[in-house]
Amino acid sequence: MPSKKKKIVVIGRSNLQNLYIHTILLKKLPAEIYLIDEQAKTSVQDFEYASYYHSSATVNTGTFNECRSADLVLFFQEEMSNESFSNEDNLALIKEKVKKMMATGFQGIVLVATAESNIVASLIKHFSGLPANQIITPGTMLATSYFQVEIAKLFKISPKNVHGYIIGESTQDVIPVWSRAFLGGKPILSYLAEEQKRITSDDLQNLTNMITKIPDFPVETKDSCSFRFSTVTVLAELTEVILRDEARVLTVGVEVKEAYGLERPVFVSVPAVVGAEGVRELLELNLSDDEQKELKRITTKTTEKLGLLHNKGGIS
Repeated sequence: MPSKKKKIVVIGRSNLQNLYIHTILLKKLPAEIYLIDEQAKTSVQDFEYASYYHSSATVNTGTFNECRSADLVLFFQEEMSNESFSNEDNLALIKEKVKKMMATGFQGIVLVATAESNIVASLIKHFSGLPANQIITPGTMLATSYFQVEIAKLFKISPKNVHGYIIGESTQDVIPVWSRAFLGGKPILSYLAEEQKRITSDDLQNLTNMITKIPDFPVETKDSCSFRFSTVTVLAELTEVILRDEARVLTVGVEVKEAYGLERPVFVSVPAVVGAEGVRELLELNLSDDEQKELKRITTKTTEKLGLLHNKGGIS
């Protein structure tokens, strides 16, 4: 019996949009994909020409009314990467899109695919009234997977046997959680004392430096976009986890209310169980004192950015 098709609505424009859809088609997800954009007709026609090869999914143009029955809305906003576009203008765009989305009665999952994604996620929650667990950003999924692969290279083992996380915010504000990193069940930090010929503190520092070169979201320009393939892979993977209800542990941007000793609710990337209902639960890590202080510093920056928007009267 064929699976019931899930409905994905793509709001906004991005250089990643078509590549994202192509990746979803390659995953053979049974889905109806709708593009809410005046310039989408050419893209839809392009995908229609190849429909013989992706019969599991359809790609269509649509209006915001498609949000009414959508399982997932992918929220793009390329203006967030444009330095000439003011915070006030971005805020107005977000508010307008969310208002139109919610006017349809939408109650699905929102996947935020923008720069400053934790800020945007917080704004979407504020303007939509949706439960926080239904708003997710890719967070540090890409950085975490890269972290695991590079550790695996150091130890010459499969990445599937590496258990470690990158948490936090963006490029400069990520935390490799070395205190909770393991090979199988053995702490990686124990190798520093037991097998210094195999790994050194310099190796760990070099890996940390490499992680900070991964952007939280690609820098988009009119003609191109860096880190687009890796970012789209993560977006498509997260889409699949949600639509197939895989209940996987991923380091995604979610609202943290009471965990990690944080003083107020804030969106930040931490390990969480993700499935059809969005965030099912947080898996709170037992951080070291230094990691805990760094996480508090990062979340304070996010809270301060939101406070500036409030002070300018842009959030109401």
